[in-house]
Amino acid sequence: MILSGGLFVSRLFGSKALRAGKLTQNCARGVLCSLAGFTLFALSLGEWSYYLSALLVGLGNGQMYPAFLNMFIKVARHDQRGTANSSILISWDLGMGIGILVGGFMAEYISYEAAFWVAAAMQGTGAVLFLLVTRYFFQRRRLE
Repeated sequence: MILSGGLFVSRLFGSKALRAGKLTQNCARGVLCSLAGFTLFALSLGEWSYYLSALLVGLGNGQMYPAFLNMFIKVARHDQRGTANSSILISWDLGMGIGILVGGFMAEYISYEAAFWVAAAMQGTGAVLFLLVTRYFFQRRRLE
């Protein structure tokens, strides 16, 4: 419920920045906020960290997903926008599905803690890749 609340709140405040064309800024805030949430969850500092991590992941995903969706579409030619749209949707769903499957196996055969730290590390890897590679690629290829 807290994660959903974070998604809702971030969409209320993030939509203005998206309309202003601040896609990479929105996305950077989102990936960093989600990274903080996943890391806090893996640290397991207590009940408060569990709830705060849910809020941070919700806020981050609410900023990140619409920005990524817009970025995907804006690097595609007009006749490729349907392909771009379906590509990000399939990629997002496939990534979530594989992550949940691998996390489930890790939790069963290694430990929950290991699964949580791997999720935080993967989010960290994605954040670094976005900040160092993807946002510059988008700025060069943007077709508007």
